[in-house]
Amino acid sequence: MRAKPLSQAEAEGLLAPLARFSRVALAVSGGPDSFALMRLAASWRAKREAPALFVLTVDHALREGSREEALMVGRAAEAAGLPHAVLTWTHGAVEAGLHARARAARYDLMAAYCTAHDIPALVTAHHLDDQAETFLMRLKRGSGLDGLAAIPEEGCWAGLTLLRPLLDVPKERLVATAEKAKLPFITDPSNDDARFERGRMRGATDALLNLGLTPDAVALSARRLRRARAALEAAAGEFLARHGETSAAGYAVVDLAALLAAPEEIALRGLARLIAMVGAAAEPARLAKLETLLAALKADPDKAHTLGRCRLAPRDGRLLVFREMRKEGLPEVELRPGERMLWDNRFRLELGEGASGPIIVRALGEEGLRDLKCSEGLPAAVPRLAARTLPACWRGDTLICLPDFGQHALESAPSSRHERSLDCRAIFLRGAL
Repeated sequence: MRAKPLSQAEAEGLLAPLARFSRVALAVSGGPDSFALMRLAASWRAKREAPALFVLTVDHALREGSREEALMVGRAAEAAGLPHAVLTWTHGAVEAGLHARARAARYDLMAAYCTAHDIPALVTAHHLDDQAETFLMRLKRGSGLDGLAAIPEEGCWAGLTLLRPLLDVPKERLVATAEKAKLPFITDPSNDDARFERGRMRGATDALLNLGLTPDAVALSARRLRRARAALEAAAGEFLARHGETSAAGYAVVDLAALLAAPEEIALRGLARLIAMVGAAAEPARLAKLETLLAALKADPDKAHTLGRCRLAPRDGRLLVFREMRKEGLPEVELRPGERMLWDNRFRLELGEGASGPIIVRALGEEGLRDLKCSEGLPAAVPRLAARTLPACWRGDTLICLPDFGQHALESAPSSRHERSLDCRAIFLRGAL
């Protein structure tokens, strides 16, 4: 039986969560599922005053013709009355972990665009079949509850709300929706490539169906596991509210004795949340690595560790979580007057229009830290490991100042080299513990 396209009445219910935002970005790759999302969202938006919709397409530059495909999406978006932007992943040879690296780059690019254009929410077209495939791939790896709960309907990362309103919709219905609208969608050949895990999973579809492992059945299990995960996440949040805290300087602290005495599942979730917030990596830390970390902390509570772009350092009965300063360094980006930007997926920065010219935002580092200490510009309460990974305002090799981090957390005392009138503000995207 041929699948039915989604009706506009169904879209009204599915897209209702978007209505609480003033501006929303749609991630549209050019495949039938994301094209269907764009079509449904454009029709849904036409009946109301908000939100404003923006279409983002990432050109991964991994195969010939990818640029034209991205521009094709742009033409379709224009026909639907929606503004469109192509975001290009600039990279060298990608020899390993292609899909994971491409995914991380995709989200980094879209998060940076949304921050620069004051868009608080990003919508993707993940569907029922994606959910089932993700569940099965994680089951194969021996994932725990979080992994098997698969893709959440809503999440938060790098200051963005991530929405996936089509998770309960089969892919075939989205294809039928795109076909009915005569949208010029394309199919990425790598999706069915047996060299990649997801391609192998799709190649086993018939065998899975013969065993009764339909996408609906698998997704139902994931949905029920998400309900259990939500309860545990609430408990972990309550634990951190009692025993943890975050700083506008981009680090977090938790009572170490309380962490080690907590039920193991709550302790693991607490660690995962702190690492995700401070490290701001696109992918969460693997459960096996979190389990190893917790066991190591119990065996030797005084030893420091690294995980998920973070350094975890026990100190005076507390566990401090800092952004790790790696050899490749932290981002170095130009910020012009009147612009805002996402820095290291951790801070949202904005430079006032009255600034005398562009600045370079890069980590304070040891050099800048020495300069601030000499000018008594950094409060002693900010640990060195946190301070050196803060975004700082530079012109060439000259440190101008630290941004205003709010809450009087960091106030840089002016010196002869510091530009006292520079209006640069930074917000640590810590979210809720």
